[in-house]
Amino acid sequence: MSSATKRVYANEKQIKFLKSRAKRKTFQGGRGSGKTSTLGFKAGMGFERLPRAKGGLVGLTYVQLDTIVLPGINEALGWMGYREYSKANPFGVYVVGVRPPDHWIKPYKAPGRLGYQYCISFINGFTIQLISQDRPETNRGLNLDFLWMDESATINEDFVNKIALPAVRANKHKSFSSDALHHSVYDFSSASWTMEGNWIYKTEEKYLEMLEERKKMTPDELEKTAPTHLYLESTYRDNQEILPDNYSELLRQALDPLEYDVEVENMRVTKRPEGFYHGFSTEKHCYTYSYSYLYDDKTGLHIPSSNDYLDNRALEISLDFNADICWALVGQEVGKEARIVNSNYTKPSLSKEEKSVVSRNAEWFVSTYSSHRKKEVYLYGDPGGNSRSAGTSKDNLPFFDEFSKILTKAGWVVYRRELTSYPRHKDKYALLNMLMSEGQSHHPKLRINKTTNKVLIIALQAAKADSATFEKIKTSERRAKHREYATDSTDALDYWLWAKYSQLLPTHRSQKNQLYVYGR
Repeated sequence: MSSATKRVYANEKQIKFLKSRAKRKTFQGGRGSGKTSTLGFKAGMGFERLPRAKGGLVGLTYVQLDTIVLPGINEALGWMGYREYSKANPFGVYVVGVRPPDHWIKPYKAPGRLGYQYCISFINGFTIQLISQDRPETNRGLNLDFLWMDESATINEDFVNKIALPAVRANKHKSFSSDALHHSVYDFSSASWTMEGNWIYKTEEKYLEMLEERKKMTPDELEKTAPTHLYLESTYRDNQEILPDNYSELLRQALDPLEYDVEVENMRVTKRPEGFYHGFSTEKHCYTYSYSYLYDDKTGLHIPSSNDYLDNRALEISLDFNADICWALVGQEVGKEARIVNSNYTKPSLSKEEKSVVSRNAEWFVSTYSSHRKKEVYLYGDPGGNSRSAGTSKDNLPFFDEFSKILTKAGWVVYRRELTSYPRHKDKYALLNMLMSEGQSHHPKLRINKTTNKVLIIALQAAKADSATFEKIKTSERRAKHREYATDSTDALDYWLWAKYSQLLPTHRSQKNQLYVYGR
């Protein structure tokens, strides 16, 4: 081994991914499996082998790429001996988010004047341009030598097929065109939480088909013919050599059981064919954090700010109460969209001094939205919330009174619009699926933030209906394990949508909802 060679640790799965000659690869790995490190190693290999090439790295948002992905790439490049250039470190070989020094080599297809804000630029011209799904208008017309994707299960397949993949069209006659990295398409992802995210497993199908074909080849043919696909699954166990001995226990303590199964053990989530919400589709009804990128004159950069909801307008909360759990969904109408922007659940504590589940959820809302400018909220929810039980506060207030009192004390004006009776199962079933079908242009469009409502989305996909009565089957609410993934959160959604839009049903029966105003 020469003195210029640097040893870098990689586990067996990472080595297999890095060495494979396939141009289409998927690394599907749970937490701690080394996905981002592998991506960083590939960046270092691209620097070594593709001078002046420019490729794309796709993520949900620039914010996600900047705060989660880039630190992992920087760390991996550091392990390979490559440092970021700065005045304090003039021997660095790459810069992030700034225009590189003028004497550095430029890529064949250099970014525009402002484009370097979204690039990792290397001294030999090798460049990785960050591509954000939430800015599709800025990503058309790209000409890329390769395409890599982070957390691909959260990225819309339509965006990948219509915008990202067509950009991999760089000249095939460059000096490095025979390299397997050129025109490569890699994606790195945890297991998918949604049916629409299951497109990442298409690589597995192609990989298995390819393996069957390669079984028919001779050793010489295998050597001469590069594989076309690689699908690889990995967990923290493959990376245990460099992880804490108790890493699994730490994850189990930090995550909900089902979240652990999916994000650590790669369990695949499926949708029930007999679903109560058969019209629900994560591709249609879910969105990710949305950002506005405003140009800042002082820094010369585009500064992101969330436009998920409007903080100069009232918020809406829908509640579901149960002795074992309390759910709160936070919504707002934005244009024609009825958005669920956030949600939270609280469960009983073993401590006798612990506050009630209702009061803790109210305090969560007050803390989370303390900077909201218009301190007004409309409260919807469970007709049973006007009762008392052992789960209420020491003051023995009804659930809605308890929740409202905490918000009012924090300066919020509370308009109560809880239901006074439960809607008929068949009517509720018809309304919800009518809204989700989006068959009428004048109807509101339900949209759920995928990032902040993961448990709600899983529950919507899992909820079953009785085929005879159209009643939501609630056996999950009688199980202690995974209680947060039971139907309680979906009930809170039902109450909100029924109270606001039941008049859209052709067979609508007038519901008289109470309207109380607190805080004035």
